[in-house]
Amino acid sequence: MAYTLIDIKSKSEIDDVKALLDQNGLFYEDKVSFTLGFYDQNHLVATGSIYENVIKMIAVDQDYQHQNLTGDILIRLIERLRDLNYQKYFLYTKPSNQKYFLDYAFKIVEKTENIVLFENDVYTIDERLEDMKRKLPNMQGSIASLVMNCNPITNGHLYLIETCAKENDHVLLFLVEENKSVFSFDVRMDLVKNATKHLKNVVVLPSTPYVISSATFPTYFLKELNDQSKAYMELDIAIFKHHFMPIFGIDKRYVGSEPFDQTTHAYNQTMQSILDDHLKLIPRLEKNDYPISASLVRKLAKAKDYDTIKNLVPDATYAFLISDEGQALFHD
Repeated sequence: MAYTLIDIKSKSEIDDVKALLDQNGLFYEDKVSFTLGFYDQNHLVATGSIYENVIKMIAVDQDYQHQNLTGDILIRLIERLRDLNYQKYFLYTKPSNQKYFLDYAFKIVEKTENIVLFENDVYTIDERLEDMKRKLPNMQGSIASLVMNCNPITNGHLYLIETCAKENDHVLLFLVEENKSVFSFDVRMDLVKNATKHLKNVVVLPSTPYVISSATFPTYFLKELNDQSKAYMELDIAIFKHHFMPIFGIDKRYVGSEPFDQTTHAYNQTMQSILDDHLKLIPRLEKNDYPISASLVRKLAKAKDYDTIKNLVPDATYAFLISDEGQALFHD
């Protein structure tokens, strides 16, 4: 049977996608680069989307599910990704649908009750993490970890890192690699390395696409708290537990308490339920009875209140914020 293939753009077409996803027990997500649809005359019978290098929201009308439309949509989405020069890509689906994708050179990264995350077989998660481990010095004794965004690094972050360093022989700090923060990854990496250079047992590493990224936790940077974001939290933390911890020999993951942001607080709670005794929560450092946060520092930077900022951040962060490059982030 011949179908019409279109790029979904109009509101009515998006409504068709939402209805088809709902029929398949899936949610529509606004974060998409583009969406494809197969139409049988005026009826949408199959759809799929990508966001950056992530394939998602693949659904087929129940009356058309024996015509390999899932494969047709998937092949076209992969072609589009390759046209965009993505060599590495990921795919989301429900556990009940995972069988449809096992024949397309995909490997399962992690599976939870609600989500299966696949990746193509180019430089898989374990290959990447094993490569990172080989470049590290031999580490004996207790190994702790931190996953931080540091947007930018504050004295609160530094207090948490120093506490972790005092209580463990080695600390692996995985800095969120996703470039969706005010401060770029390169800037954040440079500031964190400068601020922690006195801590000889701390190694700063990129988080890879497998922790707090568009692939594992696409709603993190939207700061949305709903059923979708909770499902992504579980996936993100399960990946850390089942891949990062055994490969690097991590005993504990440290995290700071979160009194303000509901999403981060829920993430901490989810970590506690999944990691249990392997998680250690450290109370947030306060200044004048008020918790120090990166969001406060950004707010002060926008107001050019550098005198207050100086007492809240390491010297490296302060020097950057008063530089032309730092000021340009907040003032045109």
